[in-house]
Amino acid sequence: MSLAVSGIYSNRKAASVMIRISLGTVISLMTLTAAATFVITLSAGEKAFNKKITEIDRLADKYERLDELDAKIRETFYKDVPENDVMEGMLEGYVAGLGDRYSVYRSNEELTAYHDTTSGVYTGIGISISQNADGYTEIVDVTENGPAEKKGIEVGDLLLEVEGVSLKANYREAVDMIAGDVGTSVTLRIRKHDSDTEKKISVIRSQIDEITVQSAFLPDQIGYIYIGKFRTVTVSQFENARQELLKQGAKAFIFDVRNNGGGLLSALERMTDPLLPEGELAFSYDREGNASTILTSDAHFEKMPYVILVNGNTASASELFACVLRDYADAVLVGEKTFGKGIMQSTFDLSGGGVTLTTATYATGKTECYHEIGLEPNVLAVYDPDAEKDNQIQAAIDTAKELISKQED
Repeated sequence: MSLAVSGIYSNRKAASVMIRISLGTVISLMTLTAAATFVITLSAGEKAFNKKITEIDRLADKYERLDELDAKIRETFYKDVPENDVMEGMLEGYVAGLGDRYSVYRSNEELTAYHDTTSGVYTGIGISISQNADGYTEIVDVTENGPAEKKGIEVGDLLLEVEGVSLKANYREAVDMIAGDVGTSVTLRIRKHDSDTEKKISVIRSQIDEITVQSAFLPDQIGYIYIGKFRTVTVSQFENARQELLKQGAKAFIFDVRNNGGGLLSALERMTDPLLPEGELAFSYDREGNASTILTSDAHFEKMPYVILVNGNTASASELFACVLRDYADAVLVGEKTFGKGIMQSTFDLSGGGVTLTTATYATGKTECYHEIGLEPNVLAVYDPDAEKDNQIQAAIDTAKELISKQED
């Protein structure tokens, strides 16, 4: 019994010593941990504090310069300061100062118009305009069967006034007045390109579905599809044209993206999905080099010969269209070297407007980023303006015929 008691006592004593050692060690470790945490926290806090101070100094310097300019203008400018215009100009200037031609600040009205443009469905009269070298506003595109075309307005006509407001004197104000509700009218003063006569024309605004796709069934069972832009409406227009050509017996396709400046990545993905095998096909890279998948395809696709017509104005989404089809569907590029725009933009809503910013570069899983490089065609065909027929289309047809012949052998 005593041995047992002795034994038990000895074990308790040992346990007591062990407990005392463990508690001491724990307290020491806790103290060291607390000290280390304090040092780390202090260090991190100091870094955060210093970063904050640096940011405050940067902002203070920037706004001090702005405040100095503002004070001088309010003191000496000969008219009252137009507050809203100044604010819009400051925001536009901030983004312009980035030195990136693809990044732009937009007012509320401009943002709405931009979204309408990218969708391909908008309210208007169906014209596109541009200021020429003489300072006049020229009509450079007229929507087929749109309100303007029905009133006899043509490409090359000059737009002089909108509701009596001169384009030369007040360009932005006049352009803004073209917009309005469906069913309302707007009065334009036009100078005809073929006679220099001027006339006032009243045009009724309507909802316009932009035509971005044209197609034709060519000899030798070749389907031809021209894609002018990548808009929301382009997806259904493209697929309807493709299915119709397949019904007519197309054995190969020519996709013409010459002079196509790009558009929506979401439209591009939906258009290429039926043409490409399953997988992650293209990726974007932010300024830290982090990759994100931007283009995928499912397992359902139709493999057949594809030829893509490209030129120096094939840019952005149209280049990616050509690149992924070449990389993953063995498409043959015919024409001239593309523009070389391998960067993508994202649009963000802001209070009172929005901003479109270049946010990443992009590349396919097989081709590195071609920004400011472009894509070289597999078959070089330089456009000949003096040829009776489009020599680049003929080169594409010849290439498609060869691909069909190889497939049938």
